[in-house]
Amino acid sequence: MIVAIDIGNTTTKFGFFEGKEPVFRLDISPDTDFDMEDYWRPVQESLPPTAVIEGVIICSVVPSLTPILSKLSTQKLGNKPIILDPTAPVGIVNRYCPPGDVGADRLANAFAASKTYGAPVIVVDLGTAITVDAISEDAEYLGGVIAPGVEMAAEALSRRAALLPHVTLEPTEAVLGTDTLSAIRSGLTHGFAAMIVGLVEKVKKELAFPQRTTIVLTGGHVSIFRNLLSELPVTVDPDLTLKGLNLIYWEMSPNTNAE
Repeated sequence: MIVAIDIGNTTTKFGFFEGKEPVFRLDISPDTDFDMEDYWRPVQESLPPTAVIEGVIICSVVPSLTPILSKLSTQKLGNKPIILDPTAPVGIVNRYCPPGDVGADRLANAFAASKTYGAPVIVVDLGTAITVDAISEDAEYLGGVIAPGVEMAAEALSRRAALLPHVTLEPTEAVLGTDTLSAIRSGLTHGFAAMIVGLVEKVKKELAFPQRTTIVLTGGHVSIFRNLLSELPVTVDPDLTLKGLNLIYWEMSPNTNAE
């Protein structure tokens, strides 16, 4: 079994794979004082008793958590992890400038999308931040767009505007809000959906991508936005980053015979 660990700003995601096939996923939203044992308990409870861990790969956008999960990999899962570096020689050309500045999760997304859905392809990741990334037909990661995430925007509204409350993120059918809560929710859902559609169309035009280029939607808010992006040829893949990490593991590992 291969374990892929995606350390994000809000959630740490564990993907468990047999060869190249996903088996199950575990999401952990850590407290600021989480240590290795706090992560290990839910992992231990989720692992089948007969599981044999063959390898671990980690990508991280939270440098302070990387050593904790690396220690978990070594001491609890019995494997020194591969830490994905954006400059690593994997099967995608990184055109970011400089290459090391791109988030490793974005590179994993790009690799998985191009391998799974073909290229050119655009990946929209709805996480703590919203990213829109483009991969050419020659499997080159060309770059992307970074925008504030929906939860971040909701928190900023309530913190910076004295009369606006913090709202739970829920989809609204109507665009026009008839009270403050529905107006804010519309802005956070319909407003961000319109931004995503606009950005995708601008990226396609700038890069001369075909109009029917596949758009892969991933990230924690997929369920809210999937129906709001009907204008785009969207393919939903909530596990894209973990799948990319697993595929990269088999690119970087000497164990290359997995099916």
